[in-house]
Amino acid sequence: MYLLIGMRQHWWKTFLRGTEASSIILHEWDCYGKPGLVHWRDLTFSDICQLKLLILDGVEAPILRYIPCSLRVLRWRRCPMETLPFMDQGFELVEINLSDSSSIIQVWHGKKFLEKLKYLSLKYLYRLKQIPDLSEAPNLEILDVEDCYELGDFPSYLTLHKSLVKLSLRNSSSLETLGSKLEMSSLKELRLDDCTSMRKLAEFGECMKHLSVLSLSYTAIEELPTTVGCLVGLKELHLRCCERLACLPDSIQKLKSLIFFNLSGCLNVLQSLHSLSGLTSLDTLILSGCFVTSQESWSYNLGNLVSLTNLYLSKNKFVRVPINIHELPRLRCLYLDRCPNLKVLPELPSSIRELNARDSASLDTWHLNVISKVCCGFAASANHHSDGLLQMWLAQNEEEKIPLWFVHKELGNGVSITLPHNETMALALCFRLCPTETRPNLGAKLSVMCNGKEFIKKHLTAARETKNSQHFILCLSSDYFVDQFCQPYRFQLVLPLYLEMKVESSGARWVYKQDIQDLKKSGTQT
Repeated sequence: MYLLIGMRQHWWKTFLRGTEASSIILHEWDCYGKPGLVHWRDLTFSDICQLKLLILDGVEAPILRYIPCSLRVLRWRRCPMETLPFMDQGFELVEINLSDSSSIIQVWHGKKFLEKLKYLSLKYLYRLKQIPDLSEAPNLEILDVEDCYELGDFPSYLTLHKSLVKLSLRNSSSLETLGSKLEMSSLKELRLDDCTSMRKLAEFGECMKHLSVLSLSYTAIEELPTTVGCLVGLKELHLRCCERLACLPDSIQKLKSLIFFNLSGCLNVLQSLHSLSGLTSLDTLILSGCFVTSQESWSYNLGNLVSLTNLYLSKNKFVRVPINIHELPRLRCLYLDRCPNLKVLPELPSSIRELNARDSASLDTWHLNVISKVCCGFAASANHHSDGLLQMWLAQNEEEKIPLWFVHKELGNGVSITLPHNETMALALCFRLCPTETRPNLGAKLSVMCNGKEFIKKHLTAARETKNSQHFILCLSSDYFVDQFCQPYRFQLVLPLYLEMKVESSGARWVYKQDIQDLKKSGTQT
């Protein structure tokens, strides 16, 4: 029997007495149909022996005298009590959710036998000082203790828990340590982001091979333990803004399953980048904000990262990209936004499909004909890849117009071009966008029109308002123009009305086989 109770207090109390209801959902609804707060003074369910589910979200009842031991699900968000009345020793509870209960100081007193408990959420319990005794909850799988600012201790018995799959202690800013060693053989996800008092991370036992996600962003850790190499199943490692982190251990090379690695804002790890060479499965690497000076002596060989697809190097102060980008055979997306000192683009691999270098005001896009190199390299390889579209966002100096390499140029939003009889490999389009107002970081979806109809069905990189002008360059493989020789085309870039930018000029150029051959002959001098 399920009861949804949103009635006056004396009605539901009279109705419940002596019933055998198994589920109670208690809400107070305001006149707009939204759940409100209930200010009833006393809730007791001692007469309901078979109660299985109890949801009291928003109920401000300072006295709940008794929690039935038959209960399997208890959800009481915004609970007003300091401690819950778990009077019995054993309970059938499978799920407990007490999120947003800022009054709770201690969840329960003493040891409780919770053999069936699998899920416990204590998020946003700002006054909670310790995790309740879970030593007799052997089947607990998810423990969520986020944003518990006063939590200062982690029970030692939990470091040996054999069933725990997910442990989140995010933003527990008073927590200093998890102990000396973690041996949680079932753990798959460990989140310690924003534990700002945590300087030393526990060692990892050999049994922790199932850990898939380790998130330590914004912690004060000074080093990773060498036993991080035991985490052979790790797929994601988040170390964003670990500013005290001095280096990476060589054992990190053992993480052969690692796919995602975020080192953004880690100012001291550059000398350890060589240790990444063994990460042959790595797909995404984030090094934004790591290069904090403009020295040109940096040089890092990451050519062994044969699976790398996405590389983030934004918000760095280097003059030249100090990584051998052209030796990354599968790189598709490169991010160089907001690199104020960057003067030239690096040599890029033919696999590149997205390049972002917005708000990099010192960039010289004409240097070494870099645009022609990228477009010709794309045209030569496009037939070997399923994705026949290249996108580039490049910062632009105010005096720069459409680059000379684009043969067809027009003022305003639009350029007309006719497909020639000659054998073409690709079409390159360039649109120069200028800001009409400054609202940084506002993004918008784009579309390209051809002869008044939407032309590109694939997802285009979102436009973002920037302080300076920028070039949006597209390169389309010949597959877009099959059996349409000598047909005139007019291309336009469509921006949403709310975006405070305008297309000032447009350009286009066909890329022929001869262009590619000439580029190969001239080598790096073109």
